[in-house]
Amino acid sequence: MALVIGHRTARALAAENSLEGIRAAKRCLADYVHVDVRLSRDGKLVLMHDDSVDRTTDGKGMVQDLNCIELKAIRAGNEPVPTLAEALSLAEELELGVVVEMKEEGLEALVADVVPKKKSIITSSYHASLREIKEISDLKTGIIITSLPIKPVELALWADADAIFPEKVNPRLFKEAHQKGLEVYPGVVNTVAQAAWLLRLGADGLVTDDPCLIREALDQPVKATGQSNCEYYPCHHFEGQDCTHCFCPLYPCRDEELGRFVRTKRGKRFWSCIDCKLVHRPIVAKYLAEHPESTTEELKALAD
Repeated sequence: MALVIGHRTARALAAENSLEGIRAAKRCLADYVHVDVRLSRDGKLVLMHDDSVDRTTDGKGMVQDLNCIELKAIRAGNEPVPTLAEALSLAEELELGVVVEMKEEGLEALVADVVPKKKSIITSSYHASLREIKEISDLKTGIIITSLPIKPVELALWADADAIFPEKVNPRLFKEAHQKGLEVYPGVVNTVAQAAWLLRLGADGLVTDDPCLIREALDQPVKATGQSNCEYYPCHHFEGQDCTHCFCPLYPCRDEELGRFVRTKRGKRFWSCIDCKLVHRPIVAKYLAEHPESTTEELKALAD
């Protein structure tokens, strides 16, 4: 079952990065809550996304210029700005997992000292920081990628990460990540249709501002993808078979003997293996399952 992860605790339902948000996520039956952490002037880890408190609190100033007492004097929603320790304590009490995003470099040892190994994931856009977390702890980690680089899986493997938290995805990302034992948690997902599609592609969990909405989507059976509801149609039309655009481990092979570029109903250009039956031959499918790095040339030779 895919996980529901409340983004910035549950910012569609309560003040972001707040204890109130953690409680809201729990009411929505979220599995984890995501929090952003920064360092105060006196070395305390506090929950805050921006480098200043101006947008999300009734105070003003840079987080790095305010000490913990000053941060406690301002309010995020109906409560003072929480420390990471307070958030972890509440999450443990509510039996929620925690995704801790390091918003700055240099927090690795401080985070590793306080975050429990059980039901926690450390994330960051600073991939070198995650690599350092692995060097000093046994914590689970996940790289954040805001674009879709050429080799996202290689970035995760370089960081010795366990997961990828992407803002943008394609079917190939899920296939390659899962082949390497990496989990994929897309975000931020705030519609039922988007959630259903990502589950279809194989998401291990979804990061969302509204855990109630996405919990409802995750509790529904995954619907088969077909002509009426596939954003990538036209594609295959093999009798009794699911959409192989999503599940062929070679996609997009760009082998002109097996497929071609087409336009979707919305005008998008993408590679479609319309004429390919190669990977559906039993001998080829078996070989490909045992050798996922195979090329189309190898498989065509095997089929011949």
